[in-house]
Amino acid sequence: MQLRLPQTINSGHGEIVQFKECIHEPDGDRILFEGSVQPGCGPILHVHLHQAEGFEVKQGVMAYQTPGSDVQHLQVGESTVFEKSVPHRFWNSSDEELMLISWAKPAGNLQCYMTILFLSTSKRSSNSPGLFDAAYLAMQYRGEFDVLEVPHAMKQFVFPVVYWIGQALGLYKKYEANSLGK
Repeated sequence: MQLRLPQTINSGHGEIVQFKECIHEPDGDRILFEGSVQPGCGPILHVHLHQAEGFEVKQGVMAYQTPGSDVQHLQVGESTVFEKSVPHRFWNSSDEELMLISWAKPAGNLQCYMTILFLSTSKRSSNSPGLFDAAYLAMQYRGEFDVLEVPHAMKQFVFPVVYWIGQALGLYKKYEANSLGK
């Protein structure tokens, strides 16, 4: 599902993303987005199971790492692509705002996933979603995204129960397409 474009979301913790456009290509849609990341901020280790994700640095320095690899740094004008199913994390390793031009292909549910994630984190004092929101994201998008820093037992046993309780309480109606701005 794709929401209206352009759309700007704010994590509340140093990350702002603006989804710009979706380009229809013969082998799948590519969603284009720009990001600004404050010094020391960035997403934790995660994986896109079906999407490649590319980044080009427009300002600042982007540090990134994949499991088993040393930290790499991208300067202005440099770029990288994380192929599908490659776990990665990145952060702003400079003292100035990091500005990125990015894309993901296929577009899939990236925009919805990140919108829900940022709606949750923006209301909290930490950069992690609340328990019910984390359970929703983990269960609803389990075939597309994974956060590797969440223990397997939590994803396997706790999140399904919390998700079921959230459904029973009607907590996830706020995430229906029309509520998110489709």
